[in-house]
Amino acid sequence: MNTATILTMKLPARIPNPSAAFFDLDNTLIDGSSIYYFVRGLVKSGMIQRRQVARFALDNYRFRHRKEESMTAMSYATEKILNLARGRSQKLIIELCEEIVQDFLPKKLFPNMQRRVEEHQSIGHDTWIISAAPIEIASIVASKLNMCGAFGTSGEVIKGHYSGELPAGAMHGMNKAHALRELARVRSYDLATSFAYSDSANDLPLLVSVGNPFIVNPNKQLQNVALKNRWPILVN
Repeated sequence: MNTATILTMKLPARIPNPSAAFFDLDNTLIDGSSIYYFVRGLVKSGMIQRRQVARFALDNYRFRHRKEESMTAMSYATEKILNLARGRSQKLIIELCEEIVQDFLPKKLFPNMQRRVEEHQSIGHDTWIISAAPIEIASIVASKLNMCGAFGTSGEVIKGHYSGELPAGAMHGMNKAHALRELARVRSYDLATSFAYSDSANDLPLLVSVGNPFIVNPNKQLQNVALKNRWPILVN
């Protein structure tokens, strides 16, 4: 998927060197894995069989209860999603994602984090999602929360259909930091006064890119990093 195709942006009047707030999605804004909710939605639509969701459900359970983001699980999920998408219409998947987000977001959005997004918006900060989730899901969530847009994992689209390839790789680790810095360059954000929120130690490149990192629902490893660096910790 081409990020530019999905990304939605509001373009308010700019002020010199404004601040922004960047949010991870899974286990930060929402409870659990958006990929699991995506696959569950595919089952509900009849696009895939129920037995195909079992591994995703197990990974989602571990993610929610152990607060661990496994690279093996992420690789598995990315590969399976690309295989499921191969040859399918982008327009059809986007329409389906609208229904999926409409179903899970009211139940899985952390109220405290929704208020945090709204607080940033109320004082004039631009708000963005930067997530390893599929860009279709991330951008629709961003739109529902009146955010400026989203960056997510984007599969290749050729003539309106997914090729099953991922030329730019997953929006994860250093890729998040690169996306944030490029966005800051284009939008003239002052990263020293900007904010980032994440639950994952894999997002340390993202967190250290801003002057105000916040840790959300951390596991022990990330909690120790936060305490060492005196970063605020939010627990939902």
